Amino acid sequence: MYCLREQLQGDRSVESNPSKISQECKSQLRLEFLKQMKDLDLDPQLKKSCSAEFQGICRLDTFRDKLQVMECLRKNEEQLSPECKKKVFVREVQQAEDPGIDAYLQKTCSNAIKLYCSESEEGELMSCLEANLHKSGVSSACKSTLKARMRKEHSNYKLNNELRQACKEDVKSYCGSVLQDIKDGKIQDARGVVISCLKDNIDLISVECEQQITVILEQEVEDYELDPVLTKRCENDIERICGDQPNDKVEACLRDHITDITSEDCTKQVIRLITETHGDVHLDPVLMTACQRDISYLCGRMRPGRGNVIACLQGHDQQDKTSLSPTCSKMLQSRVQMWSNAYERAKQYDSALEMMDDLYRSIDNSQYKQELIFYFGVSVLLLVLVSFCGGRCTKRKPPNKLY
Repeated sequence: MYCLREQLQGDRSVESNPSKISQECKSQLRLEFLKQMKDLDLDPQLKKSCSAEFQGICRLDTFRDKLQVMECLRKNEEQLSPECKKKVFVREVQQAEDPGIDAYLQKTCSNAIKLYCSESEEGELMSCLEANLHKSGVSSACKSTLKARMRKEHSNYKLNNELRQACKEDVKSYCGSVLQDIKDGKIQDARGVVISCLKDNIDLISVECEQQITVILEQEVEDYELDPVLTKRCENDIERICGDQPNDKVEACLRDHITDITSEDCTKQVIRLITETHGDVHLDPVLMTACQRDISYLCGRMRPGRGNVIACLQGHDQQDKTSLSPTCSKMLQSRVQMWSNAYERAKQYDSALEMMDDLYRSIDNSQYKQELIFYFGVSVLLLVLVSFCGGRCTKRKPPNKLY
């Protein structure tokens, strides 16, 4: 059983080679995996590796439903022993590759699957359920399970089947050093760091990988807690500045208040958010709402991503100030101010400044820089005036009298 499972995983990882396992055998294995997921007694290796956990944080006699035992292990990942964590991760990878054997997901989301995803192919069930997360017929239990699975997907790219396949070569090309640092133990908390690396290289990665990263970014706009790096590094600032905001408004709140953020790590994360929203207007719901008609009419043929839509709007506004609706034009001006604020903060950090340089080159190419020059000019003028007044207002020692 374990030998066949490893062989099956090998077949999936090398798509170009013909499978060594027949379709009939695969179907039978799938049934056996599903049974194993439902009953821990059928997985002696997992039961042995997690024996301490089954007597402690996830006591077997406290759960009426055996499926909840595995969910307990998932939720308490940080408290698991290395051996138990390894076995749980193997199960999670299997279920990510084929959500059809995720027994708990199948149970809690049975109605949603029947309504929206009954024709989904193997490996695509999660993306279908995620796309229909907010539709009617999706129970609260299903939403809770999906959110838990999505948090894992955003924490480890290997648990996002479509992302893992689309970005396999990109991870090797652009994030090899990150993987090595994780392997060498230089990165203690590796949650989300590989996906964060792909975000940082979004202008370089393949189109297929970019599409999957865009899905990740859109989901994180709706719920900032899906981004483990942002959640950790901005924990205190979020509580202090945006504590009264719902999850789908927190990213926008952080962007708008970048000048109020005190943490260096959080500042860098918010600068990343700002560059991402400049790259794809769909990641900025406020701007998208204000400019939706303008985008449809003036920039409908522009390929989303890489700053194309923003550049299009800016180009039209530069050529004719009346071409955009007043609401859209005003919102663009507010974004220019936000970029200016972010640039001022980014100048304190080399890595953050590099991100902003990419954004400013994009603005320069779109012939939309007069506003930025104006804002920077005003900032410099204010600094000069403050310095001048500060010097004039200080008490100076009177000169010695000559008579």
